[in-house]
Amino acid sequence: MDDNSTYSDSELESYFDSSDARKSGADTELEDFFDGTPEASGASATRASGDGATADAELGAFFASPDYASGDGASRVVLPPPPPQTPRTSQRRRTLRVLSVIMGIVALGAVAGFGMVAYFWPQLPSLEQIENPKNLLATVVLTSDNLELARYYQDENRTWVPLDSISPHVVNALLATEDRRFYDHWGVDGIALGAIVKDAIVSGDFRGASTVTMQLSRNLYREDVNFVVGEKSVVRKIKEILTAIRIERIYTKDEILEAYLNTVPFLYNAYGIESAAETFFDKHASALDPSESAVLIGMLAANSAYDPARGRPEGEVTFESTNQQSIDRRNVVLTNMRNEGVLSEEAYQEHRAAPIRLTFSPYSHEDNLAPHFAEVLRIWFKEWAERNNYDPYADGLVIRTTIDSRMQALATQAVQEQMETLQARTGQSWGSTSDPYGYWWRRNTAVVNEYIADTEPYQSLRRDGVAREDAIAQLRQQETFMDSLKTIKMRVEAGLVAIDPHSGQVKAWVGGRNYVEDQYDHVGTSRRQPGSTFKLFAYTTAFAEGYSPDSYVSNAGFKWGDWIPKNSGGGTGGYLPLKSALAGSVNIVAARVTKHFGPEKIKETAEEMGIRSPIEAVRSIALGTSDVNLLEMAAAYSTVASGGIYHGPSMEEERPSDPAVPPHIVLAVASIEDRYGNVIEDFTPAGREVLNPSTAYTTFATMRGVIQSGTARSLTGRFPATRRLDLAGKTGTTQENADGWFMAMHPDLVVGSWVGFNDRRIKFRSTTLGQGARTALPNVGAFFQLLQSDSTVALDPDRRFEKPENYSAGRSARIGGGGFWAGDSNSRSRSRRSSGSSESSEERNEARGMIDQYRQRDRAQPAAPAPAPAPTPQGGSSERGGRIGW
Repeated sequence: MDDNSTYSDSELESYFDSSDARKSGADTELEDFFDGTPEASGASATRASGDGATADAELGAFFASPDYASGDGASRVVLPPPPPQTPRTSQRRRTLRVLSVIMGIVALGAVAGFGMVAYFWPQLPSLEQIENPKNLLATVVLTSDNLELARYYQDENRTWVPLDSISPHVVNALLATEDRRFYDHWGVDGIALGAIVKDAIVSGDFRGASTVTMQLSRNLYREDVNFVVGEKSVVRKIKEILTAIRIERIYTKDEILEAYLNTVPFLYNAYGIESAAETFFDKHASALDPSESAVLIGMLAANSAYDPARGRPEGEVTFESTNQQSIDRRNVVLTNMRNEGVLSEEAYQEHRAAPIRLTFSPYSHEDNLAPHFAEVLRIWFKEWAERNNYDPYADGLVIRTTIDSRMQALATQAVQEQMETLQARTGQSWGSTSDPYGYWWRRNTAVVNEYIADTEPYQSLRRDGVAREDAIAQLRQQETFMDSLKTIKMRVEAGLVAIDPHSGQVKAWVGGRNYVEDQYDHVGTSRRQPGSTFKLFAYTTAFAEGYSPDSYVSNAGFKWGDWIPKNSGGGTGGYLPLKSALAGSVNIVAARVTKHFGPEKIKETAEEMGIRSPIEAVRSIALGTSDVNLLEMAAAYSTVASGGIYHGPSMEEERPSDPAVPPHIVLAVASIEDRYGNVIEDFTPAGREVLNPSTAYTTFATMRGVIQSGTARSLTGRFPATRRLDLAGKTGTTQENADGWFMAMHPDLVVGSWVGFNDRRIKFRSTTLGQGARTALPNVGAFFQLLQSDSTVALDPDRRFEKPENYSAGRSARIGGGGFWAGDSNSRSRSRRSSGSSESSEERNEARGMIDQYRQRDRAQPAAPAPAPAPTPQGGSSERGGRIGW
């Protein structure tokens, strides 16, 4: 055939099928050989026998010949034409081409995937982080009877609960709506992921389809996965997927569900299903029904849009949701539950038709059993946590307090009821029923101007360039503004605290009337002059030094340096036994006792018994001229009620750095636990004896007279439930009636109250109204009355302060000197016939009778009584002769 000729397909096919073509060259022989024909088999045999070696030699000689090298041989080599194309071969080639492309894409994808994993892997949360997730858990404050009192958190209000404490309806609603194949995938749902890829290619939109594990990854590690609310990102999705895979390698499915339900965010600072259940339905997560579960799970898609409390009635707590979007979303979740077989058709129809009933109670730091206490405790706890390397708002610690929720509620009720009455009476005394405090408001123009200058409206006017006088004048013309200011400034405030003297633990702490209106704490933070309640320490000093309640002291006026102590009623003269002087709260007698032992000794006694505020050893110390707080006064009175055992911080112990926190705050803390229930620190106070039991009993027994016949005798008359209780106490009123106090002791409970105004310049108009027996005593009396009406916290009416074994009451002797009229035989006739009490005229008749009684005794005695033997101080063995301090 001519090499330059053109042949048709049929001619080529006939040629290659002919015998000439098969014999035309080595290529044909090779083809026959590899086709496995009989001839090829024979050729193979021939080569194996030697003929093949001859053929190889001939071929070698041919390719080495000059003719081949010059090209002649090459020109004689004829290449076969390509095989003809048939439909079958074309299809085969196209298939191979597509497969090659797919394999190439897969290979490139695998390389890209490995590269992507290698790139992002170091940026993901470490295995250590995943094994020990840093969950932001609020610190929970519990009462002694295990009720939640408060919680502390920075941004996320979260309480962790185990999966078995979560309603199964919640789990069913979650999986039916968010992740139906949760128990079948390994953190990433392949079907859902395919849908994501399809949407991304087709429309460029990245829809959700995240598994529960992927959502958990962004709940726990927002920064690590670059999660930003409302922002869609391929990088974020990749990181979520990779983190979810890591999580699934470490945790079981149930552990993942528990973690997710405890970290998912809701509205109103509620994080986790427990906080959400409390916020929207005021119940625990374990008690949620299918409808409530569907509401909360439905919110996960869009919290704000599906908020069931949106549009709630003003001030209402219990109401039906009017948010139709929330109702529709709830029904979608219920439908999913029915379709997945976890909710019966009957239950589905019932819940779908029912309204969403809410008990809306978002947590507020202002809304708890003891808000003033909770805030003081928070300040102290923050310092404690930082000192002990804990996060006070995120480590999920538990503070167990000593507060009894029942006593706290009754104490709050007592204060609120009594203060409303006192507020009205005080307003009328300084004005009228229609214009309370009007007289005071008009009389104290300069003070009122100061109040105005402290307000934001005034500051706003000043920033606008208005002169001070003009700004004040403008605001004075605004009746609403002035009425509001008057209400705030003229508000009578109060504090009440109750302590168990056996343990020293605080059982109730009412820091004020209303935390929203006044957040200043009047139990531990506020320090005011205690008035005559501080006389406790002068009389206790005398009893500790061996004097008895029958030891007598001159009530004659005297001058001590540049100070002349005076009785409230102005009366002086005669001699009074300590028990009568204490019952009548006679200032001159307390001053004489102080002079005899020295102010330093009174200060020492006060500090031994529990006073930690800085007090000055001045001549008037026994009259309560140094500021103290109510909490430490109650702790000191508890030292007497406990038989001389003081519970609380020592003088040497480090004190809180914040002045708003009293050292005795630890008496309200039982322990602090970590999130796993391990006790980190126990605060049970250790008691130490600071008073001889006989001294403590003498003091208690003597102060019974204050309630039985002294300045606090109105207690049993106004509050009948106190009549059967063994009570001792002391009233106190400061100069010009600025502060009213009352401290009451029972063998099992010590209660103290303070009443006054935040601004000391505002005072009660008269002693008749402002004395401690009229202001603070009603708070304590009402509290005891309420206690005795509740059998769960009532005090035992048969309980008595028992006299200790080997009790020694001391010996009677005169204490102190005479006075202006000492040695004057006419001194008795010069004395005024009045009580000499630091309290008001209400107590004068009682005190007058006691003074008259002892005046008659004095008349039967010589003007200068014979020297009495000095008592032997308790704990001492020596005796001293002669008059004491005469």
